[in-house]
Amino acid sequence: METGESSTILELRNITKSFDGVSVLGGISLCIKKGEFVTLLGASGCGKTTTLRIIAGLETPDSGQVLLEGRDVVNDPPEKRDVNTVFQSYALFPHMNVWQNVAYALKIRGVNKREIEERVHGALAMVQMEDSGKKTPAQLSGGQRQRVAIARALINRPKVLLLDEPLGALDLQLRRQMQYELKKLQQQLGTTFIYVTHDQEEAINMSDRIVLLRGGAIEQQGAPNDIYDHPRTSYAAQFVGSANVLRGTAAEVRDGAVLLRSDCGTMYAGADALPVQPGDALTLAVRGENIGISRDAREVCLRGVVEANSFAGGMLRIPVRLCDGSEVVITRQGIHFDFAAGETVYLHWSADAAVLVDREARP
Repeated sequence: METGESSTILELRNITKSFDGVSVLGGISLCIKKGEFVTLLGASGCGKTTTLRIIAGLETPDSGQVLLEGRDVVNDPPEKRDVNTVFQSYALFPHMNVWQNVAYALKIRGVNKREIEERVHGALAMVQMEDSGKKTPAQLSGGQRQRVAIARALINRPKVLLLDEPLGALDLQLRRQMQYELKKLQQQLGTTFIYVTHDQEEAINMSDRIVLLRGGAIEQQGAPNDIYDHPRTSYAAQFVGSANVLRGTAAEVRDGAVLLRSDCGTMYAGADALPVQPGDALTLAVRGENIGISRDAREVCLRGVVEANSFAGGMLRIPVRLCDGSEVVITRQGIHFDFAAGETVYLHWSADAAVLVDREARP
C-alpha cells in the first residue's frame, strides 16, 4: 500500500522475531495511515499479537524498525511511546472504581485536578459510561468493562490505539453491538486503531484495511471488499469468507474467461491479468452464495450429490459432494431449500463469480 510520508503515522520495517529458536515473524513491513482502522487478522500462531506487542513496546524485535511519526521507537519502553493498548482481559484495577481507573494515567503524569475532572468526564461520556463512575469493575457487565478500558486507553490521547481481541470474552449479540460502537467511536475521534482478531466478521465489519497474516508473514492486505472479492491465494479465499477452492486444467480462454476441466465436469473463472494457456493447472475460488444449483445438466457445470444441510446465523449451508470426494458448499439466506439430501444436482456459476488464486504476480 502506498502512503505519503505526511499521512503515515506508523511504519514497520522488516520486523523479525523468534521465541526459543522458532521464527514467529519473518520480516513484517507495513505502513499505517493517520486515522486508519487496520485489523491484523489470522489464525492462532500467525504472529498478529506478537506484532501488536512489538508496536506497544511489550516485546523487542530481533531486527527491524518501528517508526512512529518517522522516529524509530524500537528501543523505547512502552511508557515512552505515544501508544496505548486495550487487552482482552481489560486489565482494570479491581480495587478502584470506574472514575479512578480512567483517571489513573493522568494522575501519575501529574495532570492538575481540574483537567483530570474534565478529561475523565469527557472520556466516560464518549463511551456512554458517565453515570457509572462510582461503580467497581466487579459491578459492571463485560461490555461495560470493555468501554471503561477503552476510555482509560484514550484518556492520554494516544496517537495509536492497539486493541488485542478486546471483544473475545463477549457473547455474540454484544460483540456485534460493540463492533458497531467501536467503529463509530474511531471515526468520531479520528484516532488510528490497530485491532487484532481471528474473527473474519469483526475484521470485515470494522476495518478500513485488513492485513491477513499467515506463518509470520503478510498473506494479503487490502480493503475488506478487495480481499473478499479478489483473494490472491486459496488461504485468503478460505479464511476470509470461507470460499470453495477447486482445481482444474485450462481448456479454453476467451472473452476474459477461462474454462476449466476437472474429473467432475467443467467450470468458469475470470481470466486475471496473468497469462493463461490451455493445459495450465489452475486453482479457483468461488463463494457459496454465487453458486447456482439445478437438477438438469448445463453445458458448463459440475455434478454432485447433496448432503445434509445446516442452518446458522440466518444462513443455510448446503454441502454438495463431488465425484472425486471433494465438497462444495452452497450458501443461501433463509431456511428453505428445494433439494433433498442424496439428490444428484449440477452446480454452475458465471466467470465473474470465480477468481483464480495461488498465481504468482508478474514482477
